[in-house]
Amino acid sequence: FRSVIRLKSSLPNKLLVNTENAPNDFVSSMAVVHENFLSHDEGESLTKDIQNRMRRRRYEKGHWDAVIMDFKEVELGMEDELQELSICSLVKTRTHLSEKYFDRDVTWLPTHAIDLKKDGALKPHVDSVRFSGGIVAGITLLSPAIMRLRPSEDVGRDPEEGFVDLLLQPLSLYALTGVCRYQYSHELLPTSSIFESHDGTQTLVERERRVSVIFRDAKDD
Repeated sequence: FRSVIRLKSSLPNKLLVNTENAPNDFVSSMAVVHENFLSHDEGESLTKDIQNRMRRRRYEKGHWDAVIMDFKEVELGMEDELQELSICSLVKTRTHLSEKYFDRDVTWLPTHAIDLKKDGALKPHVDSVRFSGGIVAGITLLSPAIMRLRPSEDVGRDPEEGFVDLLLQPLSLYALTGVCRYQYSHELLPTSSIFESHDGTQTLVERERRVSVIFRDAKDD
């Protein structure tokens, strides 16, 4: 599908990352948000395919690690019965991440989608490093959300060191690397939270049902 991929220049939008209360070791290139990374048609195709894959699944109350509540989850293998536009969207995202963050061939873990109910919760956590590597990235669909990053107690850090907020609009792509991947937890703030950008603009975020598509590289041997 590489021949039909259209990679447009998509610079991160710094107004979507609030660093006002950032910890001292935060580096802006390690937590970025690309606004409108997918087109409307790409997002619509991907959402439809994910909903079809999940239609027989029930929302789960909790995950084995108690990190996420009221959710559905499914893997999106390239061999699955996805529309061509959906497959191209997944390949486009991987291609962008590969070219931006790696100077070597990348092995990607299976892409997976998470459907989170309006009242669902994604609690602070650091993604396991047992199998996944140096990047965690995600496409947001259906509903906006605020993702908060803060130093994690799980790696011996003090959460009171500070925090960084990311405004994740539908069709956007976020990417976490470096300390934001390995030493900061990430979580979703509840609905009706307020995001404030560097120019002082405040956005009330009413989080509805949200679908996200998660990309992780495989850990080096």
